[in-house]
Amino acid sequence: MPIEKDIKTFKKDKQRLVGITNNHYVYSKEEAYNLIVSKLPDYIAKNNIQLLQGNGNKNYFRQIKEQYRGIVSDLVYSEQIKVREYMDNVDGFVDFVVEEIVGYSVLAPAFADPGVTDIFCNAWNEIFVERNGKSERYPGHFRSPKHFKAFIDRVLRVDGKEINKGTDKIVSAVFYEDRVEAIIDPVAAKGPSITFRKHSENHVKMKQLLDQRVMSKEMADLIEMLIFGECNLVVGGITGSGKTTTLRALINEYAKKRMLVVEDTPELFPEVENNLQLVSFKADNKEEAVTLEDLIYSALRLKPKYIVVGEVRGPEMMAAVEAMETGHSTLMTGHAGTPVDMVNRIVTKYLMAMPSLGVDVVERIIGSAIDYTIIQDDIPGIGRKVTSITEVVYDYNIRRVKFTPIYRYNFKRNDFEQLNKLSAEKADKMLRRGVPLERLKPYVKDWEQL
Repeated sequence: MPIEKDIKTFKKDKQRLVGITNNHYVYSKEEAYNLIVSKLPDYIAKNNIQLLQGNGNKNYFRQIKEQYRGIVSDLVYSEQIKVREYMDNVDGFVDFVVEEIVGYSVLAPAFADPGVTDIFCNAWNEIFVERNGKSERYPGHFRSPKHFKAFIDRVLRVDGKEINKGTDKIVSAVFYEDRVEAIIDPVAAKGPSITFRKHSENHVKMKQLLDQRVMSKEMADLIEMLIFGECNLVVGGITGSGKTTTLRALINEYAKKRMLVVEDTPELFPEVENNLQLVSFKADNKEEAVTLEDLIYSALRLKPKYIVVGEVRGPEMMAAVEAMETGHSTLMTGHAGTPVDMVNRIVTKYLMAMPSLGVDVVERIIGSAIDYTIIQDDIPGIGRKVTSITEVVYDYNIRRVKFTPIYRYNFKRNDFEQLNKLSAEKADKMLRRGVPLERLKPYVKDWEQL
């Protein structure tokens, strides 16, 4: 058997050598790909090509791929490379090579599909996508575990990260604006895995949210007034509920004053002219790292009207609450399914940072700082809905946080309904922020007290 294999290999090599001379040899896709990869370094050096490098936005990613597309195309034609699977489609082969070298590899069709929002590679041959809110099996897969691991390594390298079985078994990264989470064995029982949350360049606008009935026009008008009145808002929801999408649409439509946006990963992209975006920086050396907490405290000194925090998970909770207390309108997202859960989560995180204060004190601080919660859900069979807008106050008489639902989604009627009006206390705050009394009157229960 080995002798027969050697003879076949010899004949194949002989045919390739003759074919290269006579330009008759037809390569398999894998052979042609390996040939291109082997010739790339010399070609780039010989032609003194300065490659685009580093991470960036989608437009920069397209420039990188376009540069490689030109290089690969030149090699294919100059070497007269013929590929069996692409005899009548040279451009298709060039695209395949570019996706393998710098792009999404076998996941390219999923990234090109506007309906796909998340891609879950549980293993090299087990891939699922979320398309239009529904999970489905992806028809493609990587060629082998080795191919899959090489792809993961390449994706992480773009963000200056690496994954290994030592200290870096779980790695978060950004690949040209797409959020990435990679896990390696033995933590991942099936072997290496990688998950992508796609970044959309076509950001959802308020009109689209209203057309899709994510909220009613009356709810949007109320939120517009709350933002204009510089209230402190927390947009909550479980993972995948669309809370970041909604917050982005809200601030871009309604927040027209100086804004500072603080995030771990850029996702909000404010459109207001006077804005400053700050992104945390992770480093092995703690002295070099810049956390969300650091950025929020820095933002307080930069005189913003709005501080927008992409997502609060840990110690930055306390900094965000302090921003609220010091008169800076703060808008943020967090993971929670109800207003009570949202406040409890913030209280818990605050206590972890300041355990000496006690629950009663922290509840008073949080209840006095937050003005309203907006909870959004992605409901199977129904879609994304803002299921509640709730007023939050600290009641000094009962010494507890009090929740008053203003709007909610009625599942029986499949529609939104108003349950209560705003308190005079919140309205008074908005009056002092410049909201006209006549605009407030229809929303306030006891407006005569203003």
